[in-house]
Amino acid sequence: MVLVVISGMQMENQPIVFSNEWWDEFIHVTKKLSVPAVFCKPLDAEKIVSYRHAVANIISAIAKLRSSQYGFRVYLEGHQLGSSEIEDIYDNPPLDGECVVQWCERVFNDKKFGVIINSGEKFDQKFSKDVAVLMKPLFDKIGLPRDGIQFSIFVGNYDKTPLGIHQDYRGENVLHLHVGPGEKTMYVWDKDEYGKLTTEGGLRKGNFNDLEPYAQSYHIQSGDLFFMPEGTFHIGAQKELSIAITVWQYTHTNGRFTQELLNHVHKQINLSGKDAIDHDLRPPQDDSHIDDIFPACELPQEYKNLTLQELIKKAYQDWRLEIFSNAGYRNPPFANKTREVFSPLDVVKIESPYRILTRRIDGMEKVMIYVRGHKFEIKYHACLLELIKALNDGREHKVSYLLKLLDPQWSEKVGLHFLSELHVYHGIVKVVNVSHLAHQNEIMGSEV
Repeated sequence: MVLVVISGMQMENQPIVFSNEWWDEFIHVTKKLSVPAVFCKPLDAEKIVSYRHAVANIISAIAKLRSSQYGFRVYLEGHQLGSSEIEDIYDNPPLDGECVVQWCERVFNDKKFGVIINSGEKFDQKFSKDVAVLMKPLFDKIGLPRDGIQFSIFVGNYDKTPLGIHQDYRGENVLHLHVGPGEKTMYVWDKDEYGKLTTEGGLRKGNFNDLEPYAQSYHIQSGDLFFMPEGTFHIGAQKELSIAITVWQYTHTNGRFTQELLNHVHKQINLSGKDAIDHDLRPPQDDSHIDDIFPACELPQEYKNLTLQELIKKAYQDWRLEIFSNAGYRNPPFANKTREVFSPLDVVKIESPYRILTRRIDGMEKVMIYVRGHKFEIKYHACLLELIKALNDGREHKVSYLLKLLDPQWSEKVGLHFLSELHVYHGIVKVVNVSHLAHQNEIMGSEV
């Protein structure tokens, strides 16, 4: 039974949690994702435990990287740790088997602290897949957000969110999965009302004490889901340790999205000498210096001779194929560091709900393969597309069957290498690892 709380009212509903019918009710209660709401206890005890361990795994992975690249921030007693101070956190990651609650108790003791992580979907593949499966029925109904989705994770016992009362970028709404152990209260203000209060009303922006009487408050307990629409001013408050996985859906303003597409174009260009500093003494009408900085040979072949609009359209198509191959996630997972060996006896399947997508490269006999947000290009062969089509049906397939879809003149090694390449980017998994079992049997037999 799902209990929904909205604006202080409660109503009972019967649909299975995160089913099509459950998401229909979610869309109805949130008025097509336009008003805040709390959904009580869709996360059971098993999921809560699993998600807490996943957060610990993510913190461990970031500690190994020793990087703030993924929005890793730590606040201690109201102060954000600097680059030297945070080294102590990197040196004390969660231990094997230690959940995030135990880690917090060990590292921070009774101090007030907060930890924020962005791009959490990159780090724990089981966790990311579980959330992708959970969200798929919703996106089947409303479509994937144009700019993709990503996790942010909040851990702490701070009194109020360290960011203060704030509004996120326009076009960002969020599903807050609360895994406790402490409770949390979200205070929200409609963006238009907040504007009036802090201009005509004379209240100081960010002053919680002055603005609290005008806020709507939503009480969130462990296992609850809280939805907040885009443009909402908000702040979270708690008295005890609380952990939240927030799934952000991005459909930014057209101006911001255009900037993102231009950045996407920039990433496709291999610019040598990018760190050089060159002075240009030519007359102002002479633009030939750009030929020195940006020689045409460094442009991808399909980008040459495109207008700006055509270039942005190409980037948009490329972007969409990346996120659609990755169940909407903006950030691809880290590639596997070791290459898996495949045997015709193995059984494989695609990592559902992800898909392997393809695109013919303009003006070339090549095709781009999109796997979990990664991409690589290969020479075009129709039989390889047939193999991908077979994988995308979601069923388990013997590798020997997949190899028969390829050109009979090819060596078996070609197909096995292609499957290995898909595995590097988490595109497929081995369901039955016969080659490994055979190896194990050989070892056992040698001991008899």
